[in-house]
Amino acid sequence: MSANRRYSIILDHTGQVLLEQASLEQVEAFWDANDALYFGLRIEDAQSDHARVFVTDVIPEDEEAIFS
Repeated sequence: MSANRRYSIILDHTGQVLLEQASLEQVEAFWDANDALYFGLRIEDAQSDHARVFVTDVIPEDEEAIFS
């Protein structure tokens, strides 16, 4: 894993950037603070120096069964 890898967290359905050019530590802090609000969908360009993490604020159907 590249020590210089940066991450952006993007809200999938709007394209809103929630966190931009962040370090892994900043991404972990984002998840710690927002894990009840967002669900991870996919990572694009995971092997590049700038990975994009797409999230949603809509509970996926398979998660709804867990929380019901």
